[in-house]
Amino acid sequence: MSEKNEIQVISSEVDKYTNKLLDYLDNLNLPSNNVIVPVGERLKVVNNLPMVLESMNDEAKERSVYISKFVFAVGAGLFDAALNYIWDETIKSLRIKVARFDLEYFYISTISDPDRLRKLKTEDDLRKIDDWELIKGCSNIGILSEIGYRHMDHIRYMRNWASAAHPNHVELTGFQLVGWLETCIREVIGKEPSEYGIQIQILLKNIREQDLDDVSHTLSSLELVPTELVNSLLKTIFGMYIDPLMAVNIKNNIKLIAKRVWELSDNDLKYEIALQYSTYAANADVEKKNKANEFLGIVEGLSYLPKDTLTIEISNRVDGLYQAHNGINNFYSEPLHARELYRYVPKNGKIPNEVFIKYIKTISLCYLGNGYGVSGAAYGYYEDLINRFEDKEIYEFLKLFFDIEFSSNLQSESFRNRCKKLIELFIKRTTGGKIMEILNNISLKTDSQLQYIGGTTEFKKFFEK
Repeated sequence: MSEKNEIQVISSEVDKYTNKLLDYLDNLNLPSNNVIVPVGERLKVVNNLPMVLESMNDEAKERSVYISKFVFAVGAGLFDAALNYIWDETIKSLRIKVARFDLEYFYISTISDPDRLRKLKTEDDLRKIDDWELIKGCSNIGILSEIGYRHMDHIRYMRNWASAAHPNHVELTGFQLVGWLETCIREVIGKEPSEYGIQIQILLKNIREQDLDDVSHTLSSLELVPTELVNSLLKTIFGMYIDPLMAVNIKNNIKLIAKRVWELSDNDLKYEIALQYSTYAANADVEKKNKANEFLGIVEGLSYLPKDTLTIEISNRVDGLYQAHNGINNFYSEPLHARELYRYVPKNGKIPNEVFIKYIKTISLCYLGNGYGVSGAAYGYYEDLINRFEDKEIYEFLKLFFDIEFSSNLQSESFRNRCKKLIELFIKRTTGGKIMEILNNISLKTDSQLQYIGGTTEFKKFFEK
């Protein structure tokens, strides 16, 4: 039977099955309206599914159990369940890719809390990682591209609020569903890590298994690696270097590349790593404190050390708030972390440089909320902290339009609208001509332009002046 005839038969059988099932629901006195998706919408998926699956090889298809469940859910007209199965297959695929790629690299690049990190060692421990952390971590190490991360973050959002994972009344269409499946196959299930990601993977493998000598070629090749991957590499080699159980030859290998990796990394990460030195000191972890100090000496990064304990306290509370904001039931868990952070922020709003960037990002994300609003019990704290922003803080906020996580949130209409209102507030408050120019430029953008403004040459030029 040809594929076309087979689809026609399926269409006829699905229609019969649907009518019988609806009659059965009526006989049971159960609701039958708006329970399942019309057959026409289901056929949009069935008709396009063969073409979508062409990009998967046979090996990937054979292990894609959740895609089979997706097909059955589509046939039954349960699109919310089908979306859930798409996401389950995507998460399963990402976990497999991480395990095959480099578990230690992934964990160190993704988890900033040392206590959590100590408990994450094996492939099974990947189940302890939230979905948002998994896709962000895969972006950090090159398994996901920047575009892939944006797509996955959007599908994760839709899975959370429009699938069977939560009660909802969202109506999904056949083209939406098959489009999301195609995106997950193209960006995750049927795709290998990036060339640069594999380059870092091989480098880490050589660091662990060989005695390196001439690394000049390695150092020059790092110049071409995207900053996000260099940042992840720096976090990883730092974590390896301070590990008391790490072999001496591995630490010697790290010494050969550490300074150049440090130079190519972002300043905010340098402050974050230097901050860990103070954390170890405060916790009387003498061995790790000494190794962290030694590493900072190798990379000539001792000037990044924080000046006082306040930096540590603010950093820990920013991390806790960020974790709560991105976790489940964030509206209920944010207030405690917001209140604790609020206690440590000076009245003048001046934040130590070591935590300034991530503080601005976290407060801004929490103040702007998500697609379902903001945490009401925490909003007062966020509002007061935002009101302490002066030109320096506003300028740092504007740089968030380059941040992949922030710009991905601009896909949400409610987040976007609150962002536009915040821009209007800053326009009234700022005294800087350059900042005013940037704010006015943003205020004139349409919704679709606002989502991608950080990638435009026009916007980048404001920060080059």
